[in-house]
This record gives sequence, structure tokens and C-alpha cells, in this order.
Amino acid sequence: MSARAVFLWHLHQPEYRDPQSGQPLLPWVRLHSTRAYTDMAAAFEKWPQARGVANWAPSLLLQLDAYVQGRAVDRDEELARRPASALAPAERAHVIKESFSIDWDLWVKPVPRYAELLARRGQDVRNVDLLRAQQAFSEQDLVDLQVHFMLGWMGFAARREEPLVAELLARERGFTHEEKIALLDTQKRIAARIVPRWKALSERGQVELTCSPLYHPILPLLIDSDCARRAMPEAKLPPRFAWPQDARAQVTRGLALSEKTFGTRPVGMWPSEGSVSPEVVELLAACGVRWCATDQGNLERSVRETGSQTPLHHQAWSAGSLQAGGNRLAMYFRDRDLSDAIGFRYARSEPEAAAQELVRRIASAGDSATVTIALDGENPWEHYPRSGEGFLDALYARLSRDEVVSTLPRDLPAPTARISRVHSGSWIDSNYRIWIGHPEDNAAWTLLGEARALLEQHRDSKQFELAYEAILAAEGSDWFWWYGDDFTTDNAPEFDSLFRRNVAQVYRHLGLPPPEKLGRPIISPHKDKTQATAVVLAPRRLISPVIDGFSHGFYEWSGAGLVRPGSTVGGSMYQGQGAFTQLWFGFSLTELFLRLDPSPGAGIEAARGGELRLLFTRVRPPGALPWGESLAEVEEKTVRMRIEREGRECVALDERSLRCGAGRCGAIVELSLSQGALGIAPGDKVGLLVRLLREDVEVDRLPRYGELELLVPDRSFEREHWQV
Repeated sequence: MSARAVFLWHLHQPEYRDPQSGQPLLPWVRLHSTRAYTDMAAAFEKWPQARGVANWAPSLLLQLDAYVQGRAVDRDEELARRPASALAPAERAHVIKESFSIDWDLWVKPVPRYAELLARRGQDVRNVDLLRAQQAFSEQDLVDLQVHFMLGWMGFAARREEPLVAELLARERGFTHEEKIALLDTQKRIAARIVPRWKALSERGQVELTCSPLYHPILPLLIDSDCARRAMPEAKLPPRFAWPQDARAQVTRGLALSEKTFGTRPVGMWPSEGSVSPEVVELLAACGVRWCATDQGNLERSVRETGSQTPLHHQAWSAGSLQAGGNRLAMYFRDRDLSDAIGFRYARSEPEAAAQELVRRIASAGDSATVTIALDGENPWEHYPRSGEGFLDALYARLSRDEVVSTLPRDLPAPTARISRVHSGSWIDSNYRIWIGHPEDNAAWTLLGEARALLEQHRDSKQFELAYEAILAAEGSDWFWWYGDDFTTDNAPEFDSLFRRNVAQVYRHLGLPPPEKLGRPIISPHKDKTQATAVVLAPRRLISPVIDGFSHGFYEWSGAGLVRPGSTVGGSMYQGQGAFTQLWFGFSLTELFLRLDPSPGAGIEAARGGELRLLFTRVRPPGALPWGESLAEVEEKTVRMRIEREGRECVALDERSLRCGAGRCGAIVELSLSQGALGIAPGDKVGLLVRLLREDVEVDRLPRYGELELLVPDRSFEREHWQV
């Protein structure tokens, strides 16, 4: 008898679609469709004796269907479908920024034309003025760049099966707009074949199709976030989040969507990030799941009743209480070292040698062993030569012989080894520190918990289901993955924005205004590379500008404070440079003055018809009157001003619809606010965030991160700041 191997390939993308517009903010579902999702199926098709589990995140399946059906078009695809001659400078800058988002050593530098375009833009985008750099790119350069970006994401199956892909790769330059459109259509055609290919593999018994919970949440933290203390007793946790019904909904809805997509209901599950707990074990079994997989570290920390002499994680275990059907939940524990070797090490090895080493190590576990290898099934292959074709071919060829037998969990007998209590942890360090405990994580959980508690009070609302879907999306693990200091990504602003927009959508569906604090980024400014060039200057003297929407020379605002954000060209949160290039702010002894200068690309028309929302915060000074009915130490006040056409007064109103100032919009936007109406006095320290919204969608924000710190001046202010 040979050693048995269970290969579990986890296919996952978070919900990238903006909850209001439906547009994906990032293109990864479309791009991975032409590599990993297709290649992994093609590799199994070539080796019928190989067996494996394909675990799908339902959030990926939802987006894949929307893309194939034409209901979701990401920003990069939308720009690529337009002629290069029709792109504005900021859109051209977006193209040259985003079209190198791929492993340069494998897919850019070996292609002379692609490498030439990278050299022209510059390799360190932090030091590149993209608006200036795009001027060096001709229309032909832009078309070639967009085509090479798509070609770089074509995996080995697409390169073999699609004649157009092979033709364009061979020619390398001089592509036409029509060929670019044809390549975009090819991407969609490849994506449309993904589900049928995997369904066929399942029907012939070669692949077991499983899923994760719907939006890939950390299930134990939904059931009770305080369970994090079991493995992290010293952690500082947010207010308790305990909605076990949400965890059940994520599981049952994920199973139902997978059944609808593939025609069969999964009996196995990779809980998101391998996160398990005793409560999760009972939940999965109650929902009809027969087996799940997690990391060996969780087994090592579990309380075990019985087992064999085989290494702990080289066998299946049963856990949980006995279900009505007579079975406990079977659990498989990934061999961490072997799984990580595929994910992180074998990409740099010769394929045959890597496959030989892997199979040898599986075989060394012994004839009675069941070795589980579970890992990301998409991201590793962009770092493998030929998208991993050589390694997968060598591995599956060896699995077709007698040395090691690949098998499926559904085909294995019920385990005899027994766990009496499962450890609470994930595949990383056997705890949940990635998703909870850091101040950023905790801030996100707090916002989520407040929205969830509010939603529960509106169960009778006709819009409850829509609001509930937004909560489920906001519970996804990926938002919390990028909060904290453990991982970095250039797309941190997009992930932060998507999380807060999903939470805000709960309020919108219920017909309630989202709290203004949802407009404040959670991430630190250093996580957005564009903010390295941000400028913030404090006021130096009192000012008294004319509030008419026009500048009357340098001295009118001389001595005012200034906020000039870093460039956001190419970002998804703000298109181009945003609506405004800078914010001026200053005081007289009775008024607060603000001035917003429009960006050259957007012009003042980007602001007209929108609404300014000013969020003021303060720690209430001793003896000061509260801003509202709440006696909380940290207070908030929101002021709104609709930006009218030129010549019309724009009235600024507080939450009680009381006038607290006014402004005008001409070549610039200016406004004056009464300190008395705002409830601030000399010596007060006040935070300020300025947002521009259009139809409740954020267009711009100043400052981009955090808040301005305002010190309300007194009569000694100018004397203390006097300069020669």
C-alpha cells in the first residue's frame, strides 16, 4: 500500500466590487482567470489519474459570474476598451502605473518591448511623476503596454489553446486597438470556460469541489471575537462581536452558491484561513459538512483522546459531538512544510527535482499515512516559470504511478483517531493575530459591530436582506488581513475603502445616513505611498479673506494653513488627482475660513453640485458645553454645505439644520464658519476632515489620512507667531 496524499488547492479572491457602483476596484478576478483558474484545471485534464480538491471562495464565484455575464467591468478593462487617443492624461497615467503589476523577472524583463516600456516609465513608481511620465508614451506605446499586461497574465493553457495569444506573443509590438479588443474578448471567453471545465473534472471523479464560507470570514471571530483570547490571552481586543447566526449564514450561503454553480453540494470545506474552534467544528457538522481542513499547528495544540503511532498530522482525525447521521466531523491537517515548499520555495527549483523531492517526502511518511497538502491555488503560479506547468506536470506524472496515491477526502473511510477539544486558531501561528488585536483591526471590528447591532434593530425593514448582504461582505477576512503591520500592499487604500464602503452600505440600505467616521481611513498614512509627498503647514497669522469663490492675490490667504496631499494618480479611490489639489485653512478671532483649490484636470465642475461634509472632532474641554446630547468625552459634529453654481450663496448647516456659516463657488470654493455656531472657543484643539460627496459617493477627501489638527487661536496668536 502506498502513502496517500490529499492535495487541496484554495482558489480565492475577496469581493472587489464597489457596493454602490458595482465596478470592481481591482482587476484580479479577470487576470487570474487566464492563468491559475484555467491552468489548474488544464493540468488535471492532462493527467486523469491525479486527484485533488479545488476549494472555491464563493466571493470569487460571484465575481467570476458577474465578469463573464458582463455585469462587472474593472477600471483597467474599461480603459483598455477605449482607444488610446481617447484617454485623458490622468487615465494615461493610470495605465502606465498599473500595467506592470506582475512579476517583472518572469513576465516583463524577458520581453524586450515590455522591458523597454518599464524602463521608460521608471521602476520605482514612488519617484515617478506619472502625469509627466505619461507624456513620453505615444498612443502605440500605450496600446502595446496594455496588451503586454494582459499577455503577461496568460497562463500556459491560454498560450497553448488560444491562437491569438500565441500570435501576439510572437510579434511583441505594433499591436492595434482592434487586436487589444480581441484579446479582452479572449480573456472573457477563457473565463467563461472555467466553471464548465471544473464541473467536468468533478463529474468524472477526478476532483472534489469544496468551498469556504460565502465572503471568506474568520468564522470563530464571528461566533465570538473574545475566543481570540484562548490563544492570545494578552491581546487587546475590540468590543465583543458575537453573531453566531452570521457565521451560520456565511457557511450555508456559501454551500448553496457552490451547489448552484457546480451542480453538487460540497461535503468538505476549507474554513477561511484554516480558522477553527470548537464552536466552528459543531457549526460545520450541523450544516452538513462532513470534513474540513486546517493547519497542523492547530492539531498539535488540540486535546487528543486517541490516535495511532503515525505522525499526528499524517492521518485524519474526528472531532465534535456525534451528529444525528452517526458521524463526527473529519478533520485533515495540512503538512505545513510541504505546503509552504510549493507556495514559496519550489518556484526557484528545477521542476523535476522539486516534484521528485515532494513525492519522496510524502512517501517517507509511511504506507498508512494520509498527508494533506493545502495552499493557495492561484498566487504561487505567477512566480513559477511557465506559470508552474513544468512542476505540475512532473508532480501529477509521479502521482500517476504507485509511489504515492493522490486521493480525495470524500473517498476515505471515517477516521479512528479522535480529538476531544479542537484548538482555536488559524493556519498562521495557530491564533488570529492577523485579523484582530492591532489598533487598525480593532477599529474596523468596532465599526462593523456598531453597524451589525443597528441592523438587528431593523429586522422588519424591507431592505433588511440587502443590508445583511453588505454586513456579510464586510465580515470578510481580507479587509482585516491588510490592517495592522503584518502585511503590505500597494492597494491598501482600496482595501480600506472597500471595507468602509460595505459598512456604510448597511446604513444606506436602511435609509440612514452613514456615520461620518466611516469616511475616515483606518490605515496609517505610511501605507499609501502617494502620501510620502504630502504637505501640511500650520497657520501663522490671522486672516480675513473675501468669501466670493475667487482669489484676490497672494496676500489674501497669506499666513493660512495648507494641506497639499500626495499625488493619487492611478489610484482607484480617487481618479486622477482628485477634485482638489489643496486645502487652505485659517482663522480670524470669530471665524474659521476654508478654501479648496480645484485640480487642473478635474476643474471646478467636479465640485459643483456636490456636497461638502466637514467632520469636526474634539475631546471636550473641562467646563465646555457639549456639542450634542451625548456626554461622551470624544465629540463629533458634522457640517454640510451643498456647492451651488457660481454667484449663489452656499449655506453651511449643522446636524440640527442650523446655519453655522456660508460659502461660494467660483474659480475656487471658499467658506466661512462661525466659531460660536460651531461651539468652539480659543484654546480648543479640534480635528477636521473635509469630504466632497456626489450622490452620496465620496469624490475627494482632505487630508487623505487622519484629520487636521486645529488649534483655535486667541488674541496672542499673531504675537506668538510673528516673524520678520
